[in-house]
Amino acid sequence: MTTPPVLQPAPWLAGASVLVTGAGGGIGSAVCGQLLAHGADLVGLDIDTAWCSRVDRGTGRVHAVKGDVTAEADVAAAVEAAVAVYGRLDLVVTAAGIQAVAAIEDTREDMWRHVLDINLTGTFLTCKHAVPALRASGGGTILCIASTTALHPRVNLGAYCVSKAGVAMLVRVLGREVAKDAIRVVGVCPTGVDTPLLAGMIEGLRAGDETGGVSGDENAGLMASKPVQRWLRPDEVAESIIWLSSPAANAVTGSTIPIDFASA
Repeated sequence: MTTPPVLQPAPWLAGASVLVTGAGGGIGSAVCGQLLAHGADLVGLDIDTAWCSRVDRGTGRVHAVKGDVTAEADVAAAVEAAVAVYGRLDLVVTAAGIQAVAAIEDTREDMWRHVLDINLTGTFLTCKHAVPALRASGGGTILCIASTTALHPRVNLGAYCVSKAGVAMLVRVLGREVAKDAIRVVGVCPTGVDTPLLAGMIEGLRAGDETGGVSGDENAGLMASKPVQRWLRPDEVAESIIWLSSPAANAVTGSTIPIDFASA
């Protein structure tokens, strides 16, 4: 059994105003928990606000916004809430995401659009509205959750791979556009993370997904490609995000960083 790491001090987060999208998800909630542990003030955007009481635990430093990252008005409201409640915006983490299991030829148009709308357009809208608020604060950081599938394709995950590859390119373009404003933009590319999203993907690959008809055991090589033979824990991804938000990472922008066990 692995032991979760001991949190190292992150004084740059004390009193920082942070927006996290997909705050109720596996990675999103882990990120929120670590940010709060380091003293950040948090606004979380999600379609369900039940996550707030689980993460807050009486700190009083969490403001939940119920909304959809594909709705521009909801995203704008979350950014405005961070500025209104905490007076500024310093850090943004885009963790909202979904996946669908299907071969390209079996992918319905509505499925394709839904995955790209949440994973790519949702990230775009968050970045679009966050940049002016970060600029007004004198700079800041946007950390976009992508995936190693943005770098290494997986069969029967076409919509997901394309959406995450789009996030990686968005990071590269935006990183160049806003560097002059002291805003860093970094893509975080985890390998498989032990969350309900991963469990759903594996089940779909094993048994055949109702939306795509995938059959067989296409996931057989996934774990075999991991030298340490395990999935990442959400807190390990969160720790990487904490470091990428730090002054020690000031030279990192417009880049996608794999958070992986050196698997292909």
